[in-house]
Amino acid sequence: MNFWTVAGGVVVAAATLITAVVLVFKARPEARKLKTDGTAALLTATTATSAELADQVAELQAETRRLWQAQRAQEQRITAHVRWDRKVVDTLRSLGGEIPDPPPLYMEEAA
Repeated sequence: MNFWTVAGGVVVAAATLITAVVLVFKARPEARKLKTDGTAALLTATTATSAELADQVAELQAETRRLWQAQRAQEQRITAHVRWDRKVVDTLRSLGGEIPDPPPLYMEEAA
C-alpha cells in the first residue's frame, strides 16, 4: 500500500465519521421537536376527550337525578293509593258490604 491510498482511506473514514456525527447532532433537535409536537397533539386530544366525557357524565348524573325524583314521587303516589284502597275496603266492610282485598300495586318479593 502506498501513502496516498492510506491517506485517502483515512480522509474517507474521517469524512464518514464527521458526516455521521453531524447527522446525529442534527437528528437530536429534530427528534426533540417531533417528541414535543407529539406530546402537544396528545395533550390536545386528551383534553378534548376529557371535556367530552365530563359533559357526558354531567348529563348522565342530571338524568339519574331526574329518574330518582320521578321514582320517589311515583312511590309516594302508590303508597297514598294503597292507604286509600285499605280505607275504602274497611269502610265498605264496616257498612256490611263484601269486597275482596284490592290487588297489590307493588310486585310481591320473590321468596
